[in-house]
Amino acid sequence: MRSLVVRRHSLRSPGGVHLSPEGVHQARRVGRFSGNFDRVVTSPKPRARETAEAMGFPVDAELELLGSLPEPLGRFLDRESPGSFEEYVRWISRVDEVRAGSEALGSAWAEELNHVPDGGRLLMISHAGLIELGGAGAVPDFAIRWGRTLAPLEGFRLDREGDRWIQGEIFRWDGGPRSADGGPDPRSHLGRGAGRVDGA
Repeated sequence: MRSLVVRRHSLRSPGGVHLSPEGVHQARRVGRFSGNFDRVVTSPKPRARETAEAMGFPVDAELELLGSLPEPLGRFLDRESPGSFEEYVRWISRVDEVRAGSEALGSAWAEELNHVPDGGRLLMISHAGLIELGGAGAVPDFAIRWGRTLAPLEGFRLDREGDRWIQGEIFRWDGGPRSADGGPDPRSHLGRGAGRVDGA
């Protein structure tokens, strides 16, 4: 079995492309409790790479698919603005373009996970909208119960055995208690507005 941890990037400066000082501070806090990773992959956007580095992890690769969605999928999700994982699961089941986008993300995640040894862990830093889309497609039976979309630094862990995802666990962030995984306790909450392909 191999494990994938996907997190949304930390807070960025208003209107900027780089993390804010508070975003760097929060990423450092999360990184201290995140354990070790065999591989770290981010989107090409500066705030994603900076999040991984602030967490204390050198970046092994950047993946374009982690940073943007093909059109018209991006416009569709922006217009519909899903606010929960359950809504993503529903759109995947109803709209071919959404299903295809989700499958492309899941395939890219699985391909990157093949670069880590059996029993290993991969960290990905990506963006709102993309993460929910991939998670809802990979483990819909888990994701449908995960509630609202992700705030900065929130994410989830997916475990993969052979050629299938077998389970998932959500991580929520409020700066408070830690989960057994070492990340933010999944029972903690930080409010966020409707889920969009990352505008924050």
